[in-house]
Amino acid sequence: MGKSLLALAALAGQMVAKAAGTGEWETAERKYAQLLGRGNAEQTQLVEQWLKETHEQLADEAGADTELIRTALAGLWAARWADMLEKDPDTEPELRALVQSQPGLPAEELSGTDATAASGDVSAYAAGPEHPGALASRSELAYSAGQAGDAAAARNQFAALVPVTERVLGPEHPDTLAARASLAYWTGQAGDAAAARNQFAALVPVTERVLGPEHPDTLINRHNLANFAGYAGDAATARDQFAVLLRIRERVFGADSPDTLAARFNLAYWTGRAGDAAAARDQFAALLPVRARLYGPDDPETLATRGELAYWTGCAGGPAAARDQFAALLPSYERILGPEHADTLAVWYQLAHWTALAGDERTAQD
Repeated sequence: MGKSLLALAALAGQMVAKAAGTGEWETAERKYAQLLGRGNAEQTQLVEQWLKETHEQLADEAGADTELIRTALAGLWAARWADMLEKDPDTEPELRALVQSQPGLPAEELSGTDATAASGDVSAYAAGPEHPGALASRSELAYSAGQAGDAAAARNQFAALVPVTERVLGPEHPDTLAARASLAYWTGQAGDAAAARNQFAALVPVTERVLGPEHPDTLINRHNLANFAGYAGDAATARDQFAVLLRIRERVFGADSPDTLAARFNLAYWTGRAGDAAAARDQFAALLPVRARLYGPDDPETLATRGELAYWTGCAGGPAAARDQFAALLPSYERILGPEHADTLAVWYQLAHWTALAGDERTAQD
């Protein structure tokens, strides 16, 4: 890409970061999502989520780090705009018009290659690998690799990123702590639950001290620590840690918040895995109407809760009841996900399993 397009991408990145802190955000957000989404519903939804995260990061921040965060986000968005321009050069006029409509940017210089000088620092996209915005872009790329299904690549990229953020930003900077959390998470997703548990165990005391014991990032790290402790083979520890975490989330976020409900779900799950199927059944039975009320009967979270309730009902000594619950659940999965989706097939398996245990092996075989 030439300097002119790099400068345009850099200005567009600044445009998003500046708009996130103004009263014009909602109008600007729609325009950004429309342009970057390029008519693709799934891509537009992803861009909307990025925009929401950007707005939340800048809306919640104040003080000395605000400009550093704004700079990092501007660099991250510059990379996204540059990627769009590289893939679809025909978007340049639309992006240029959008930047020119943004007050407070040197857009009058955009017509020529001297726009690089007009924008000053052309942001992280062209400012070097250790610019804060470049580090944010690397983090985004690593996360995208994991989301695309390559957990090992995400782990390796975060493993390379962490020492750089520690040296450039400092070992206790929020971005460094976030990179460490991502490294631990993708380490677990890549198959090493014990290493993930150990990394989160080392990280949690630091985030408690630096961010506070009830900061959302601290609580997310505690959530992951508990889960990976369970995945590493210690279900009782996972259960006990979720019991403590649930009380904090109920107090901090409220009983109906998604984070609180996730903690309730995991507490019930690890309670069952720790050997108390009846308690797990009862906890899932109490959780189900809450999720159905908040999310609707066909939401994936509601369906997952129904599946766990049916499973632990069977484990607690009710194979016939488990059979009936899975039989009632299967049509929802077939209708929503399709008859050959992996989750639908898993429900089929459970239906056959509990049908056999209920004494009807011939029907189970069919």
